[in-house]
Amino acid sequence: MSMKIVAVKKIPFFFLLFFFIQSIYAQHKVFEPKITLKWAPTGLILGDASFQGEYSFIKKSSLTAKIGVPFSRTYHANFDGHDVDMSMKAFSFLAGYRKYLSKQMLKGFYVEPFFTYAHHTSDGIGEGDLSNQPIRMDFTNGYNGVGVGVQLGSQFIIAKRLVIDLFFFGPQITSSSNNFRAIDYNDSPAWNNIQADEAEQDIRKFLNQFPFIKNKVNVHVDKPNKTVTADFNGALVGVRFGVSFGIAF
Repeated sequence: MSMKIVAVKKIPFFFLLFFFIQSIYAQHKVFEPKITLKWAPTGLILGDASFQGEYSFIKKSSLTAKIGVPFSRTYHANFDGHDVDMSMKAFSFLAGYRKYLSKQMLKGFYVEPFFTYAHHTSDGIGEGDLSNQPIRMDFTNGYNGVGVGVQLGSQFIIAKRLVIDLFFFGPQITSSSNNFRAIDYNDSPAWNNIQADEAEQDIRKFLNQFPFIKNKVNVHVDKPNKTVTADFNGALVGVRFGVSFGIAF
């Protein structure tokens, strides 16, 4: 009878010993994150709030997805010597396959082929004159692009949780279309030939302030409707770069 009582008393001791060993093992186990969630502040430049997720499905490899939610911002431009405030916003999506060259999970230098889509809109009002005739131009612009590329970068994980993702070189080629329209809504007669030529030159100078369509558009003037359109369809070559911050799980 006394032997059974001693055995029963030892059971709690073995449980405590088991949990103590487990806690020591957990402290020495290396934390290997599987998921990161990040925010890229550079997206605000083009008018979107960019959020990125990353999932490591095998060692040294991960799948990434980024979505840019429209976020309106103001871009200051100039038309015919007058200031113009353009309201800009964008939607974007990127999906990639990331290969790390280090031996650690989701850390170090990486190479990432990616697919991307972007839709960008902007609008504003510009005032000026054509041969001393006042004009008030309503600007609207829409851009769509689908592309592929490869980006190089390096990701750091600090204190096991804080993530800094630096992508410093990402050449890409994009199939793009851009449609710009400027309409003079002033109650004035149709443009004559001199005014039409002046309107075309003013619009070309205005569009040259936007790098992704600079010197690439075909400009057309509709004199009776006092309208200028500028369109582009074709391939654009660019480079992605930026930084994002987040947390690892």
